[in-house]
Amino acid sequence: MKLILASKSPRRIEIMKELGFDFEVIPSNADEFVDSYNSNEDLVMALAKKKGDSVFKDHRDDLILSFDTLVFLGDEVLGKPQNYEDCVRMLQSLENKKHLVITGAYIKAKDYEDLFFSECFVHIDHIELSDIETYAKTNEPYDKAGGYAVQGFIGRYIDRVDGDFFSVIGLPKALVYKKVTDYLKKKC
Repeated sequence: MKLILASKSPRRIEIMKELGFDFEVIPSNADEFVDSYNSNEDLVMALAKKKGDSVFKDHRDDLILSFDTLVFLGDEVLGKPQNYEDCVRMLQSLENKKHLVITGAYIKAKDYEDLFFSECFVHIDHIELSDIETYAKTNEPYDKAGGYAVQGFIGRYIDRVDGDFFSVIGLPKALVYKKVTDYLKKKC
C-alpha cells in the first residue's frame, strides 16, 4: 500500500516530508465546486472528499490524503484569487479584520474513510495599498485561498493566529499525523 497525497501544493508536500511519511504525489483533477452545503465546514470537507475520491478511483489499494482550504470573511467565501483585481480586493477586505480559515481533510483506503476539518482565526493588521498592489503582482497569492500565505509576504502583517497554525497552511499537521499513524499501526 502506498501513501498518496492528492495535492501538488508545495506547502502540503513540505509538511508531509516533515511528518516523515514516505508518500507519492498524485494531484487530483477534480473540479473545486460543490453545489450545496450546510456549513462552511461541510463545504471544505466536501471539496477534500471530492479530490480524494478522484484519485482513489485509480488507486484503490492505496491510502489517499486530500485537503481543501478556504478563507471565510463573514458570509463571503474567499477561494483563490482569479486575477490581480480580485487579489487586491480580497486582501483589502481582510486587513484590520479577523477571518476564519478552515481546512477540510479526507483520508481514504479500501477499508477506511475519515473526513474531518481543522480551523483557526487569523488576525491581519493594516496593509498599505501599495504593498498589496506590489504583492498582487507576484505569483505567490494565486494558488492560495484568500490570496495569501501565512508564511509568505503577508505574514509580516499577521498579528496572530488563534487555533491550529497548520490549518492556514492547508494540512493540520498533528491531527493528520495521529490519524495516519493510528491507521497504519492497525494495518501492521
